[in-house]
Amino acid sequence: MERLGAADPLRIGPYALAGRLGAGGMGEVYLGRSAGGRTVAVKVVRPDLARDTAFRDRFRREVAAARRVSGAFTAPVVDADTDAEVPWMATSFVAGLSLHSAVAAHGPLPEDALRMLTAGLAEALVSVHGAEVIHRDLKPANVLLALDGPHVIDFGIARATDGTALTSTGSVIGSAPYMSPEQALGQHLTAASDLFSLGSTVAFAASGASPFGDGAGAAVLFRVVHTEPDLSALPASLRHLIERCLAKDPGERPAPREVIAYVEQGERPRPSAGWLPEPVAADVLALRAVLTALPGPDPSNAPTAALAPPAPTLPLTGPTQVLPGGSATAPDQARPGRGPTRRKLLLGLAGGTLAVVGGGTVWALNRDTSKGAGGTPRPSGNDVPEAKLAWQVRQPAGSTQVLSANGIVACVSLRQVWGVDDQGHTKWTVNSDDHGLAFSVTGPNPRNVAAVDGGRLHVGGTTGVQMSDPKAPPRTAVLGMGMADGKDPWKATLNEAGGMGVSGFCGIRDGRAHLISLTYQEGTASGGFGVWALDLASRGTAWYHTAETLPVFWALPHTGGGALYAGTDKLIALDAKGAVAWSKGFKPFTVAAAGRYFVLVDGEGTMSALEPATGRQAWQAAGAVGASARGDGIATDEQGSVLYALWRDKDGGFSLAALDSATGKTKWKTPVPADAKGSAQLGARLLYADGNVYRMGADCVLWAFDASNGKFRWKFTGWKGTNPVNLAWSAGDGRLALSNPSTTTVAALHANGA
Repeated sequence: MERLGAADPLRIGPYALAGRLGAGGMGEVYLGRSAGGRTVAVKVVRPDLARDTAFRDRFRREVAAARRVSGAFTAPVVDADTDAEVPWMATSFVAGLSLHSAVAAHGPLPEDALRMLTAGLAEALVSVHGAEVIHRDLKPANVLLALDGPHVIDFGIARATDGTALTSTGSVIGSAPYMSPEQALGQHLTAASDLFSLGSTVAFAASGASPFGDGAGAAVLFRVVHTEPDLSALPASLRHLIERCLAKDPGERPAPREVIAYVEQGERPRPSAGWLPEPVAADVLALRAVLTALPGPDPSNAPTAALAPPAPTLPLTGPTQVLPGGSATAPDQARPGRGPTRRKLLLGLAGGTLAVVGGGTVWALNRDTSKGAGGTPRPSGNDVPEAKLAWQVRQPAGSTQVLSANGIVACVSLRQVWGVDDQGHTKWTVNSDDHGLAFSVTGPNPRNVAAVDGGRLHVGGTTGVQMSDPKAPPRTAVLGMGMADGKDPWKATLNEAGGMGVSGFCGIRDGRAHLISLTYQEGTASGGFGVWALDLASRGTAWYHTAETLPVFWALPHTGGGALYAGTDKLIALDAKGAVAWSKGFKPFTVAAAGRYFVLVDGEGTMSALEPATGRQAWQAAGAVGASARGDGIATDEQGSVLYALWRDKDGGFSLAALDSATGKTKWKTPVPADAKGSAQLGARLLYADGNVYRMGADCVLWAFDASNGKFRWKFTGWKGTNPVNLAWSAGDGRLALSNPSTTTVAALHANGA
């Protein structure tokens, strides 16, 4: 996504524009938001096409048809003005990753997800074709993978350009690897053309490549027309169906409802948060986690008739490889320069936040916060002492989690855990292969799969992976070892359910480790999640709970046992025996435990304290920052009696506040310096340890505050400009530990900054 240029409008119809998403054959596409908070993609027709009477007539008819599309798996047209001087249309947003980006980042989809994808695309085409619209550009980039299923976007747009100046030169509209033969030959199209594109798209999802190969457009189109597709990567359950979809003769292809019926011959795929592979779901959830960072549009910008720019809005800028990476500038600085180069990016905007996703990356916007509430200058932080690194080293592989205790920083990677001492020397190494498992590390993204308790480190993993017995079923497991020396290892496995590893390590309370396990049903391809409580003394299961929703957030009460986990719209509390104590509908953006309560923040920034046993609300506080890119948006002291969180100020900046967890009353509140311009808003990342509260800024400047009064202690700017969401960190035992898995760099700072 690019920031708005000097020639771009700032408002189209009732929508304030935040940035330019891209350009197509018919014109520009912008991110827009109404005064009421509705987020849309606004497509504006090219001026030369707007002067083409034939195009305008066709565009008007196609918009009318497309507005009738309202399927569950589409992003329909919600607004349009076809009679404006420059016609435009607006479509709904879907918070998800493009199929193209997801496969590029995480590889082909598994069979269950392919079945859901196939059925979802077919259901979308039922809606589109029912409105007498032909998509004509169904491809992986136009399919969004959301938690509730796949969604088709940009339908019915290409058809409006037929017969106009846009195609009078004989050019073919569409994307070569996903065109039907008749489309490639410029012949008359029917709805069956979209079924061919569906088949090519599903084949891509199964293999990571077009079934007709890549290369020059003409060469690809030749293969589409004259050669057979490569479907070798498709599972047997779908191969015959996709072969029919890719028949050269349109009359031999199935109708969308036939596709749905074919897929339903097995167990019907159901859209749910669990349909996506865990790494893809994690990326989608990371997107959702920052969906509250952008303030709403200025209410003074009343809707105007057409393209006249009434007032500045928030443009986008920032580095192309940062997650997040982009920010708004002050209105008088909004025009100069350019943002990221044009990329195949997917954008989602909801609840007042702009996020851009592409290949697993997320961007968000923030305002200029050089001034505090009421115009009072914020502390610059220039006079805050600069901390010095205690040490910094490169490891053989990326460490997606670091833990500091017992004089050691433990660095967790896929195959090893390294114990690094206070001089930066590797004191011990534990190899997972030596113990018959692989640690639950997937890719370079930070992930909590380990915890320390009682001088021992416990790391989650999977047995049955590349072991001597290849037929042994995988099991979720925990490997324990001494934190100080890596010795005295032991292993415990989850035998109560088929397990495929640890999605998250919730923590350790009262001698029990609590983990989120990825599970499967033996003998089937069905999977899910469960909460596993492992008794560390006996190394046996204390209890196991099959999750009722995809666990996105979790927290452990400080006393009394049990756990709380949450999906995107539901809370489930478990008692000390793993039974459901209560559940309720709720859309959390942050979940934590403080003192005797669970603490949650919703999309409106309301912080609520709930009793673990009953779910009864104890207190509320408004204005908290809910978004947290890595789930560490709330910190507490050792007893949980004081919680620390970011609060949004009136100017859009932040203050760090300490609250009494029993009452919700503020103990102190300190404005924090504005993050560097050009950085993004990632929400809150906070830690507490050794009397310090640590904040990681969106510009990756680290700040240490006195936990008793909020006064500055030190800052560290040595990693400034690094993508903060890519970093793992932890605090304790007199140090702050950092890891950048992408560069395999690990570092530590002493708690006093010296």
